[in-house]
Amino acid sequence: MNKLVKVFALAAAMVFCGQAVAQTRGAMFLSAAFPMKDYAEYDDGFALISDEDDAAASLGFNAGVKWYFNMGVPGLGVLLSIDGFYNGLNDGAKNFYKNRENALDLLGNNVTISTPKYFNVPVMLGLNYMHHFNSNLGLFIEAGAGGDARFITNYSESYKDVLGEKHTGNVNYETALSFAFQVGAGLEVAKNLVIGCSFYNLGKATVKAEKTGNIITTPMPNGSSIRPMMILARIGFSF
Repeated sequence: MNKLVKVFALAAAMVFCGQAVAQTRGAMFLSAAFPMKDYAEYDDGFALISDEDDAAASLGFNAGVKWYFNMGVPGLGVLLSIDGFYNGLNDGAKNFYKNRENALDLLGNNVTISTPKYFNVPVMLGLNYMHHFNSNLGLFIEAGAGGDARFITNYSESYKDVLGEKHTGNVNYETALSFAFQVGAGLEVAKNLVIGCSFYNLGKATVKAEKTGNIITTPMPNGSSIRPMMILARIGFSF
């Protein structure tokens, strides 16, 4: 946690004390986010319903902004990035909740289920190096580290029994913080278009939640953790 505080403090200093280094450029990105390893896997149980670390995340998307600050060395700059990630659940997890819905349907009617989704917001500080072959084409590599805030939307379910009484169950997931890092490379074309690929590891954090309602069988995590890892295919525009 102390590392996260120091990283965020350093990032804030870069933003609010910009006189120390001149900002040269920025870029806005849109990306397809391909989940990897445990973050993408589903095997009967997963992090939101058991003690498994599989997150069962599906293909998602990312929007991000990066600022590059001149360090006085040609091509080398300080990188500050803020990203937002969204991933839904893959088919395996969706089938679990579909089976859950069918089971509740045997107990009554008007069954409704709202499934959880993943949101991650990492803030990172690092270095970027750009080599221009000519005025219209440049190659860059970069790396950064910082902290991630993970949000999981609430799970809810409800049905009415044969007497018309409504039964509900809700799982409210806590926000989690973790250490995160990224590496990436790509091309800058005509000084405006940026095409690249990045790897993000947003760190491992335990899934904690609180259950409310009167459906005692509502599924809960049991000490599981999630480590979002993704490959990004990125397109952006410099400003």
